[in-house]
Amino acid sequence: MYVATGMTAPRWLVLTWRLPAASSTPRVATWRSLQRLGAVTLTPGAAILPYSEQLLEQLEWIADDIVERGGDAYVLPVIELSEAEESGIQRRMREDRKQEYEELREAAEVLTRRPAQRPQLDRELSALQRGLARAIERDYFASSGRTRAEKAIRLARKRKET
Repeated sequence: MYVATGMTAPRWLVLTWRLPAASSTPRVATWRSLQRLGAVTLTPGAAILPYSEQLLEQLEWIADDIVERGGDAYVLPVIELSEAEESGIQRRMREDRKQEYEELREAAEVLTRRPAQRPQLDRELSALQRGLARAIERDYFASSGRTRAEKAIRLARKRKET
């Protein structure tokens, strides 16, 4: 685990890894785990997230999983990036969440317009709520679209109540 002592605190975490080429399963599992965290891919085998103790722990778990699957992995705290690099990474993260919010908004609007059986409506609304919570959790840089997604889901919930 990284402990900042007498140094500038890290702003970013980079996970670098290499996995055996024999099977795509470990690569897919790694990619999915990083997607769940909202990481941005820098290169095949490197991804970045803003620094937090929680994300450090999550990346260490992913790194341990990679090693258990026969690969190599390192979690690297990064103190500074160039302004252009940092801006580009933040932009990519905001765009990813904006797209996610847009998909949730569209799904909620479809749900609002579509006739649905009560149990199915409850399940779909719950799935939208969980999706929104996950998107908010990995929205590190206040992406646009959140308010519109929340409003669309609220309207779908009101429909459920009528």
